[in-house]
Amino acid sequence: MKRTVSWLVSSVLVGSMTMSYANADNHQNAEQPIEQSMKPYQADYLITRGDSEYGEGYRYLEVSPEDEWQLRTKSDISWFILSDTREARSVFIVDEKNSRLEPREFIYMRTGTGSDKSFHGEFIADEKKVRNVDTGRMLEVNWEDALFDEANVTEQLRVDLANGSEVFEYRLVDEKGNEDEYRFEVLARDQQLSLPYGEVKAIKVGRIRDNNRRQTFFWFAPELNYVMVKMQQFKEGDEQATMSLKSLSM
Repeated sequence: MKRTVSWLVSSVLVGSMTMSYANADNHQNAEQPIEQSMKPYQADYLITRGDSEYGEGYRYLEVSPEDEWQLRTKSDISWFILSDTREARSVFIVDEKNSRLEPREFIYMRTGTGSDKSFHGEFIADEKKVRNVDTGRMLEVNWEDALFDEANVTEQLRVDLANGSEVFEYRLVDEKGNEDEYRFEVLARDQQLSLPYGEVKAIKVGRIRDNNRRQTFFWFAPELNYVMVKMQQFKEGDEQATMSLKSLSM
């Protein structure tokens, strides 16, 4: 049967309390300037489950001459007569002073077998408000300092990994237009991966949840400017999907 894949889902338990804690509002001790981490790239991925190919996906990050960034992501999965395609577009600027990304627009679309879903949000930074473009209504979001969207939060995570952080916490607007909190922690460093792209050494990161029914693990490669090179999702211990880097241009 067809399985669906989200870019960001999972859970792991918080480890040592001696880990350096870094949330989206505290980047004073950055080891790598954000302007060095934020470089345009296109990453293409192969999506598998066990020995079977599910589909493919990509992450495409670019910047305009006006220094407005755009991240586009897509996963396209097919299994027999079932299909699932998920696309997201995040528009944001880079706040170099605070070493964080500030969203301007977030679009999410899901099509395929079952009900189609979509969300279009506009981030009004001056007013600290988020508007649902489709309905015209303001969302009930507490935007005090840093706020992200479900797509660009992975970019902020790799920026903070380059800064040497170990535990991460982000407030964001998800694909349903709801406020949520994502937490992550570094689980291992210098893991050697054999990917369609080739041999890569990467940092393993896990998503922290209140229970471990669902788990997702991410791998980011310092030698590739901390681009995400692998994502693996489990549900109740069973592998749901693995996304592996097959090509990268920077």
